[in-house]
Amino acid sequence: MDIEKSKHEDSKQKIVGVPDSDSGNAQSILERGAEAHGQAEKAVSDVYDKTVKAVGETYEQAKNYSRKNPDKAILIALGIGVGLGFLLGASSRSSRTGRFARPVVHALSDIALEFLR
Repeated sequence: MDIEKSKHEDSKQKIVGVPDSDSGNAQSILERGAEAHGQAEKAVSDVYDKTVKAVGETYEQAKNYSRKNPDKAILIALGIGVGLGFLLGASSRSSRTGRFARPVVHALSDIALEFLR
């Protein structure tokens, strides 16, 4: 019993702050962890900012394209709507309609790509 008590007191002294104990080591580990967290947070923030900028630029390009080419934009939107309708309809029905939906979707996407070129 006395041995367990002395072990507990020894570990307690190390944590309290005896200069050559493990508490200094733990503190340095915490500091390094906080530094790594700060670096990771900065990196994620930078990537987020770049992504927001890129998405905004792409959105503006799409708006400008649809203003310059409204007929193509309408056909593309129609093709996307029909394709999504076939896909969603095919997922709720039997697999038989899946045979027809995929070729139609591929054909519509090919047509849309031709308009974009």
